Formats: sequence, structure tokens, C-alpha cells
Amino acid sequence: MTNYELDRSVVVDGATVRYAVHGRGTRDLLLVHGAGAHQLWFYRMFDALRKDWRVITVDLTGHGFSDHRERYTVETWANELAEILRTECSEPALVAGHSMGSRVALALTANNPELVRELIMIDGNIRSPEEIATISDRKPLLSPKYYATKEDALARFRLVPGQPEPGMDVLLPIAEYSVVKRDQGWSWRHDWSTITEPYDEYINSRVPQITQPVTFVYGTQSPVSGKDKADYFAEIATTDVDVIAIEGGGHHLMLDRPDECLALFTGK
Repeated sequence: MTNYELDRSVVVDGATVRYAVHGRGTRDLLLVHGAGAHQLWFYRMFDALRKDWRVITVDLTGHGFSDHRERYTVETWANELAEILRTECSEPALVAGHSMGSRVALALTANNPELVRELIMIDGNIRSPEEIATISDRKPLLSPKYYATKEDALARFRLVPGQPEPGMDVLLPIAEYSVVKRDQGWSWRHDWSTITEPYDEYINSRVPQITQPVTFVYGTQSPVSGKDKADYFAEIATTDVDVIAIEGGGHHLMLDRPDECLALFTGK
């Protein structure tokens, strides 16, 4: 794996957002990770992508090596990505987002159409009004956990939601990037707070505004996305939507099905 140190940054609303640019291609590709994750969620695809693309990877604020904020919103994260694209790209970029990152990428695409030429949503969670009505107040999903040693923390690393593949040999680079020493012990770099305000309506209101082509990808074994999410997205979209199901894939498709994910970029 190529060293993907985040050696560039922009400041958005007072917070430093760290990112990197790699690759020999002339076309720009922005990869957007999900909640509680970081840029290395895509690492199994890096070496192949950088042959044909100018790959931009980022740690959104509250994740990885970027700054933390007092409050996070999808719109703020989308603004971070927009600033990176304005800084780095002379032409509209292909943008691919995973999980929560697909929502951020969606907001970026709708709010800044001049910056994005095509959107790929990887195992995104688009909720219908009926599903939204069943969700109670949003609260942080987890509380900070601390471990006596780095080794203890690494041993406790798990994907959320869990899935049988891949094994720890694949997950170790992600885990190593994730851990940090704090006063209370070893823990994870990401901010343990999450979005507590409803934002499904915000995302759904942006979908009809997208005019660029969209690819909606989901794993058939994912507990987060699925055919129902893809069908609802296609129903409310006003642009062309290509739906792809990755058979046997879990939520973290870039890790357990990297070859199928790489195929998404062929011919783009």
C-alpha cells in the first residue's frame, strides 16, 4: 500500500480539514469515508485507482487527523469537500462516498453542481418518509472507550456494523491509523459525538436537485442499505440512476469486495 499521509489542508469554518492527492491520472476522483471512519477505508483500492485517476482522499472533520468541531452537519462536511475541490480541481470531479459519506457526497453534488460530474453512492442509507417517522430522537451511538495499551485498543477494533469479512489482516492498517493516545488511555481518533438533529429530510430534499448521473451500489448482505433504499432513491431522483447490487457484500464494500468496487470506476 502506498503511504497516504495527509499532507495538504484547507480551513473551513475555523477547522482544519486534512487531505491528500495521489495518482498519475488526469481525471479527478474524490473519495469520501463514512461515520467514525477515515480515508483508509478505501485503502485496498488505492494502488489500482491511482494508475488512472488523480485520487483525492480526505479525513472529514471529527475523523482521522482532521480537527474536531463542537457541532457537525452534513452541510458543513459538504462545504469541506467543496473547498477541497475548488482548491485542487480545474474540472468537475467524480465523487464516490461510502455510507454517511454518500450522503455528504450527495449534498456536495446538489449544492455545488459545478464541482461534480458524477456521483457514486456506496451502500448509502436513504430513508423514505415512512421509515423516517419510525426513528426517535438521534443520539450519539457510542461513548468513548479507553484501553491501557495500544495493543489492547487494536485487539478491540471492529467494523460497525459488524460483518464476517474481511479478517484482521486487512483491518490492521485501518486500526493502526485509528488509534491515538489520550490522557485517559488509548482510544480512537474520531469524535465520539454524532449528528443529533434530524437530517434525513435535508438529504431527501437535495436528491431531486441532482442533474449528474448517479450510481447507487449496495451489498446484498448489508444491514444499512439495500434494494429498498436504492428503489426509493431512484423514485425521488430526477436524473439517471444506475443501481448495482454486489452479491454477498456487507456494508463495508471497499474492504470485503474491493474488486467489485474498482469495477465501478471502469469507463467513468
